[in-house]
Amino acid sequence: MVKRSVFAVFFLAASASAAFAAGCPDKIDWSRSKTIAPGVEYVCVDFDEPRLMANHLVRVDLKTPGLRVTGTGRAAEWGEPMPDYAKKKILVDTVRQTTRDFLEEHRRNGTNMVFAVNTSAWIPWKKPHNHKYGHFTNFLVSGGQVVSSTRKRCPMLVVHTNNTAKITSKLDDRLAPSVSVAHPGYDVEQILRAGEIPAPPRRKRRTPEVAPRTALGLSADGRWLYALVVDGRQKGYSMGATMQDLARVLKAAGASDALNMDGGGSATIVLWDGAKQESVIPNRHNPKREGYRAVAANLGIYFEK
Repeated sequence: MVKRSVFAVFFLAASASAAFAAGCPDKIDWSRSKTIAPGVEYVCVDFDEPRLMANHLVRVDLKTPGLRVTGTGRAAEWGEPMPDYAKKKILVDTVRQTTRDFLEEHRRNGTNMVFAVNTSAWIPWKKPHNHKYGHFTNFLVSGGQVVSSTRKRCPMLVVHTNNTAKITSKLDDRLAPSVSVAHPGYDVEQILRAGEIPAPPRRKRRTPEVAPRTALGLSADGRWLYALVVDGRQKGYSMGATMQDLARVLKAAGASDALNMDGGGSATIVLWDGAKQESVIPNRHNPKREGYRAVAANLGIYFEK
């Protein structure tokens, strides 16, 4: 039986965790979810096949009145040469911060944010991995501003200010003011496309096939946004997921299209506990190997006041 962290047991006491299952079901039972806020639900589903996997899922109804989407914005030093990196051709896009700090900073500034998740990968990624800033090698928009104008073929999650959403590889720069977020995936191919799971993408560099991961998905009608974080590298609890594992879980959750996002020590979901007035992290990292990493891009859900 999977051993859940003490915190997760406490937070999921309201039956938000689905029953322990042999493998991924054909359909995730959202009736067992915990409501975080109107239109925002969380559920954890554990599998032991094909390996131990703790799957943390959030479902967001983008049609919920007052619900809005935002992302990490430009750094004050945006466009300047990165001061903490030797290759001065790398320009500053954002300031790195943990997903929890992202949510809590928004709340301190008066934004009623209830959910946040890490999204796009960034550079530099050189030891000791403590650079203050992040730069993106793909096009990225947050809050109606172009954060990175670099163009590659990676598909991205695009949510407009009217909450219409899609996953696409094309977005005109001139549409940026009407875009809440356009955050690219990690790979040049989707992990789920029109309900079909394609072959895993080829990677130019060697990365672990099974690892902690973050993925985002959309329902076929664009109404439901799904976020998935799979814990990994923890023997006896959760080993991690492959691309196809992510696709299967998101498809079972209700997604038609999905992207693999940044994973490893970056993979983090943060929820706001309104009753206790505090942020909580239901997923967990291996404390011996990685903490909750400061990342260059996060996505958040908040409500207009």
